[in-house]
Amino acid sequence: MPTTNLQKTDDFSGQIFYVGLDVHKKSWAVTIRSLGIEVAHFSQPPGSEALSNYLNREFPGGTYHSAYEAGFCGTGTHKELCKLGIKNILVHAADIPSTDKQKKNKTDLHDSRAIAGHLERGNLHGIHVLTQEQQELRSLFRLRESKVNDVTRANNRLKSFLMYYSIKLPETVSKNEFLSSKALAWLSIELGCAAGTFALQQYIEDLKYQRQQLFHITKSLRVQVLASHEKTYKSLLSVPGIGAITAMGLISEVADFARFDDPDEYCSYLGLCPWEDSSGDTITTKGVQPRCNRHLRPLLVEASWAAIRKSRTLFAYYSKHTGKSGKKAIIKVARKLALIAKGVATTGQLYQDDYLKKKQQEQQIKKQLKAERFSSGITEQHINKQPDHRLQIATMPG
Repeated sequence: MPTTNLQKTDDFSGQIFYVGLDVHKKSWAVTIRSLGIEVAHFSQPPGSEALSNYLNREFPGGTYHSAYEAGFCGTGTHKELCKLGIKNILVHAADIPSTDKQKKNKTDLHDSRAIAGHLERGNLHGIHVLTQEQQELRSLFRLRESKVNDVTRANNRLKSFLMYYSIKLPETVSKNEFLSSKALAWLSIELGCAAGTFALQQYIEDLKYQRQQLFHITKSLRVQVLASHEKTYKSLLSVPGIGAITAMGLISEVADFARFDDPDEYCSYLGLCPWEDSSGDTITTKGVQPRCNRHLRPLLVEASWAAIRKSRTLFAYYSKHTGKSGKKAIIKVARKLALIAKGVATTGQLYQDDYLKKKQQEQQIKKQLKAERFSSGITEQHINKQPDHRLQIATMPG
């Protein structure tokens, strides 16, 4: 049975303490473990300083590791804990292992105990924490996304009102689902009484206000992106199908594209990887995984439909995988488009439609030159000093 020297000394230098936190608005549930033993559990008012004072008072000289679920409180608590010398990580709630019994009997006590136990066993891995500047840029992009929904709601409310009173717009004024400025100007009419006329004008003013807000938010977002990520923004715009909104979304949500070393990890973050439910010889591949960045996947899928119309390379890739389902094929195109976006954003270069074809030609010519010169007895060092004119032609732009 593991033993501890907590009662024999007040010096815990070199000893590691694992702190599981269940963070709420009005209270924190705290569980502390060390040497495989739960040494403390309590509730405290929310605050990183109070927790730090308790650890330094009760377990002076120790090394403190903590973790809590990412949620409503953002990353402010995480930064405060790190400043106070506590090595904290933010974990995704779905990444904390739990038994069926723990799922059915869920309390703050059980949550903090589970986090502390899994943290001590090394089962938890922290999520990537964006900088303060990047988080604010992401919030502005998500505000724009919410405002787009507000514009759609205001437009639909006005259309429902017109349909209820059988008010039909002339085809010369508006043919689309979204009411144009000409349609709003035409709607300066009077209904049967003052109440209906006032209600109609309020619906119109609400739609105008929401559109004006959307315009100002989009303009501000573009200014902020150009101020800090101008080179990346222009590189993304060179990719077929990626427009201004998709480019700003990728920059705001992904931030540092180089943080994804594995392409599968990057595509999994975007929700462009299938998930599997297999057992033995039975292999079942389901659709795209539900856990993803829900703000980017719709943008990339929409951009893919535009990309296959603009790029013959991407259209050929879509044609190759379309088979019986075009929806599955477009997800493959979205994955490829996302990887292309990552490549141009990381290198800072503009997109070239036939880049892969030129790269393959260059590699084939290199192999051919190496074989020819090796048969002539020329060394590898001499090959690098005297490149062949065919290789120069293959690598020329255009």
